Amino acid sequence: MGALLEVRDVRLSFGGLQALDGPSLTVGDGEVVGLIGPNGAGKTSLFNCISGLYRRQSGTIRIAGRDATALPRHRIAGLGVGRTFQNLGLLPSQTVLENVLAGGYSATRGGFWATALALPGIRRDERAMRERAAALLDELDLAAVAGRIVGTLPFGTLKRIELARALLPEPRLLLVDEPANGLVHGEVRELGETLRRLASERGTAILLVEHHMGLVTSVCDRVVVLNFGRRIAEGDPREVARAPEVVAAYLGSAAA
Repeated sequence: MGALLEVRDVRLSFGGLQALDGPSLTVGDGEVVGLIGPNGAGKTSLFNCISGLYRRQSGTIRIAGRDATALPRHRIAGLGVGRTFQNLGLLPSQTVLENVLAGGYSATRGGFWATALALPGIRRDERAMRERAAALLDELDLAAVAGRIVGTLPFGTLKRIELARALLPEPRLLLVDEPANGLVHGEVRELGETLRRLASERGTAILLVEHHMGLVTSVCDRVVVLNFGRRIAEGDPREVARAPEVVAAYLGSAAA
């Protein structure tokens, strides 16, 4: 059986700027793969191609054995792909529970409007979503703030809320974009433990974009390094960190 995510020779350009120049990678069930590199290396562009926000010019992206390169974004989510973003997209005037439930519309049979209109069969889906949301809030230590307005909560809590929202549809593949940004040391440690638990206990495949090398080396089974849209290294996080081309491209200042 092949990898859950297979990216092959993906190319993407914006005008004269080559954002992605043929990188390839795979992520298997229960595997955490780090995607690292300097700013502008193409990491978020690759995430956007996988999740359907961008359309690559060439190359293939397969998810769970299906060619996803031409699918619209909602169809890609339907293949079992969840995602968090660098810039939080939470609804600040809504409660924590309402924000988490917003992540479940792609998993219902009718989407947002069918849920809003309570069409036949949708109420059952909504009850199931609410049960999953309650379980996630408990798992991520958010149950005590479930009824709180999101705009009143600290940044570290907001990061956990976004993760809960991405997990609500029970994705097989989770794309996590710089989750440690803005977190303090203890929060980074807890985040790493959560990601490892998702991979080991649920079998979730995780592709992690991150600059925090302590988090990367502690949770990732492998890392893929991009520079100028190209893959320049892949392998064990600690071994890759010592590779001269990686030190020159990205880790020089961080490792000094």
